[in-house]
Amino acid sequence: MKKDIEKRRPTFRYALLVVFSMIALITVGMVVFDASITTMFLLSWLIVVPAAMRLGYTNAEIEEFGFSVGKDAFQSNLIILSVGVLIATWISAGTIPTIVYSGLVVITPKYFLLTALIVCSLTSVATGTSWGTLGTSGIALMSIGNSMGIPPGLTAGAIISGAFFGDKISPLSDSTNLAAAVCKTDVVTHVKHMTGTTVPSYILCIILYTVIGFKYAGNTIDYNQINEVINALKSNFEIGFIAILPIIVLLILLLLQKPPIISILSSAILGAGISVIQEGEKIGDLLNYMLNGYSIDTGILYADELLNRGGIMSMAETVLLVFIVFVIAGILQKTGFLEVLLQPMIDKIGNSRTKLIGSTFIASYAANAFSSSMLFTSVFIGTVMSPLYKEFKLKPENLSRIIEDTATLGGPLIPWNSNAIFCSQTLGVSPFAFIPYCFLSWITPIISFIYGVTGFSMKTYTEEEFKLLLEKEEINGA
Repeated sequence: MKKDIEKRRPTFRYALLVVFSMIALITVGMVVFDASITTMFLLSWLIVVPAAMRLGYTNAEIEEFGFSVGKDAFQSNLIILSVGVLIATWISAGTIPTIVYSGLVVITPKYFLLTALIVCSLTSVATGTSWGTLGTSGIALMSIGNSMGIPPGLTAGAIISGAFFGDKISPLSDSTNLAAAVCKTDVVTHVKHMTGTTVPSYILCIILYTVIGFKYAGNTIDYNQINEVINALKSNFEIGFIAILPIIVLLILLLLQKPPIISILSSAILGAGISVIQEGEKIGDLLNYMLNGYSIDTGILYADELLNRGGIMSMAETVLLVFIVFVIAGILQKTGFLEVLLQPMIDKIGNSRTKLIGSTFIASYAANAFSSSMLFTSVFIGTVMSPLYKEFKLKPENLSRIIEDTATLGGPLIPWNSNAIFCSQTLGVSPFAFIPYCFLSWITPIISFIYGVTGFSMKTYTEEEFKLLLEKEEINGA
């Protein structure tokens, strides 16, 4: 009979070496070779598993550790796949085209900056993608701003603030779903909690862009590009109230606290029904859209880039990333690596919530600068800091909100970050020109930090809730 090998606890230096090696591998792959974050996390298995085996664990035990935590990604991944279906049906029903159309028709010179913010916000909330918004509405608005003589950096700042507002607050966004998943909270709770910092920041942005925009009130707008997109949307979709019914139904179901997956799929089915009745789509085509995404050729590049998206397959990489991250985190947690690394931080933080919040902010911006990826930062901070927030009896949506306030919104502020580079290349503006005007990215973290230090809007567990949480974790073997 084979004798069990004694399991050893990793030393701090060994744990630091393993985790740093994993981070370095992922960062080099993403930054130097432009590799997918999902690919690099999977390759990090070659570092984590052998490192755990050196501590005396068998491969079978390590896999069991990973998969026991990986199953926690099940609900998050179903929501992400459902969102892919939702986006496809919302486009085919004219829901997303109606939102974009409504934003474009209200552009005026006096309120151009404000309108740019709102148009990009609506587009990003509806599609769940900041990069897609930048590459469509953003490009069109930059051309309009340039024709009016508005400084490019200022226009870009308003566009980026709007685009990243949606990427942060939209339940359709991959970064929003990822932040909720790694912190082990549901996406609806996460989005609701984010409104506490995002809405006040957004209101301040509205005021700032409006006041600054008055300076350019006498300028004129070249409507040619806007009219091209508007005409493309009008000629291919029925724009109107019927098209936005899926959004109304989704909001009602979520407010009634119905299960997120049921709410999302119900809205998607309503969108599919509108597509059949109002848009004349065939059921077979709709089912294909649900899998592979909506497809159309309007003849207008901006419109096509906006509308050709969605579907289950578009979410496949995000689903794989969430699962792989959970598995890797499970291995690091159950073999003692995370506990050993966190202990010095726990000792320094002590009982100070201010130090906890401050450490989270510093670590988030540092990881964002180091890795050049807000997705990696979300994964890293969510994995490392979650146990500390639990120690303070702070609910996970507090951490997921701070991650979004710093990691998601911080990307455009770091010139070498992939998000800042994409913004610069897509909009044709130097990062140093638009960074001062990305007001949402500056204001939101300040409000978030004040909340964290004062305890305002920071949700905590009651003694009964915390006891139930510990019992649940003990049953699950956490």
